[in-house]
Amino acid sequence: MYRPKNFSDIAEPFSELSAREQQVITLVCDALSNREIAEKLGVTEGTIKGHLHAIYEKLGVRSRIELMIALADRSKLAPD
Repeated sequence: MYRPKNFSDIAEPFSELSAREQQVITLVCDALSNREIAEKLGVTEGTIKGHLHAIYEKLGVRSRIELMIALADRSKLAPD
């Protein structure tokens, strides 16, 4: 059975994300659509899809939901 990744599984790859990929993740977390993210960053929707694919590959997740779960796990581990 497949289990989504948690932060401990993605901590190292997360540090390898480019600044643009981190921007995209921030906007995904703001619940923006690919089109809205593209407009905000001044790129095409296809470029955003490409960034998301690269993010998913680097972090070993398969969807926005798994990305959000991994990020939520990450915030739980952050020091207060």
